[in-house]
Amino acid sequence: MGSRYGLEMTVVPRYPWVEFYPICVRGIARPGQRPWWMLWALVAIAQLPVALAQALWVILKVRPRVIIGFGGYGAFAPLLWGVLFRIPIFLHEQNVVPGVVTRLFAPWAKKVFLTYPQTARWLRAHYVVVTGLPIRSEILYAHADHARFGLDPQKKTVLVFGGSRGSQLLTEVALQAHRLLREAQFLIITGSNSSTTAGEGVILVPYIHEMGTALATADLVICRAGAATLAELAALEKPAIVVPWAGAANDHQMSNAKSLAHLGVSIIPESELTPQRLVQEIQTRLRQTSSGLYAFAGHWPAKMHVKRSLPRRSLALHSILCEVLHHATKEHDAASLPWDRRRRHEWVGQSLF
Repeated sequence: MGSRYGLEMTVVPRYPWVEFYPICVRGIARPGQRPWWMLWALVAIAQLPVALAQALWVILKVRPRVIIGFGGYGAFAPLLWGVLFRIPIFLHEQNVVPGVVTRLFAPWAKKVFLTYPQTARWLRAHYVVVTGLPIRSEILYAHADHARFGLDPQKKTVLVFGGSRGSQLLTEVALQAHRLLREAQFLIITGSNSSTTAGEGVILVPYIHEMGTALATADLVICRAGAATLAELAALEKPAIVVPWAGAANDHQMSNAKSLAHLGVSIIPESELTPQRLVQEIQTRLRQTSSGLYAFAGHWPAKMHVKRSLPRRSLALHSILCEVLHHATKEHDAASLPWDRRRRHEWVGQSLF
């Protein structure tokens, strides 16, 4: 289940084996996030009853025995019904500072899976497990392909992206930096709403589905500090310059970035991001990679070495599935239970569908 207005509406249909149910839910805007933020916040609140009704319909139709929430506003409605119907719920928090949904439902969760151990101090959870963040195999085992993006294989490649929707700030500063730095070529993911034009040595694309190939092709990455992005960079041991998004709730992106700062990731706050500063950092990082000084091996935690420790599967994903399936196997099949012993959503759903 996910938001009808989120990126999942375009990404999930690419995986036909996923049964996806979109619901009308939006994140509640905060000051500074977008123009007319208060109006958008009221729209999000007004749509909440609709999202709850849609999530209830899915719960009754699917009759789940377990619900896993990965944070974010899209998880609120199904998790709420899970608590009310006493369906076992599990949570995974990807950021250092947990979101509102994770904090709210942590006391009712069977287990809360964490990417970072320090997140536990924010939660009133009965049981937490540090698993790391699941990483797709297509990220871990992708190969460089300069021709796929129209890049010169003889030049250093800098990949710039600002999350799923892009970042106008990163795009503009990167373009200005490229004018001062001609020895590298830039591949910039702009997002669907960008109207920026490219110059020589710059490739602009609105979105890349083959993100693993893009990361494998890049010699250096400039990006935001989303938890998934940082986990992928860590697993790939990819040199990076991170610009945390200042509008993130509880400044969690800066917390994410600081958690990896001791491993060699450069951090530039938005207030200090200038073309000159970016050029300086790029030159330093590219010089280190060329000389072999930028060696991640031996510095990343053992949990991050998912490529070596668990072939063909993310160690984090394996840990989460083992925990959930262990609990699910202890549950009897609802069809074999007497009518009066089934959970309310099961017998109501069975009578409706």
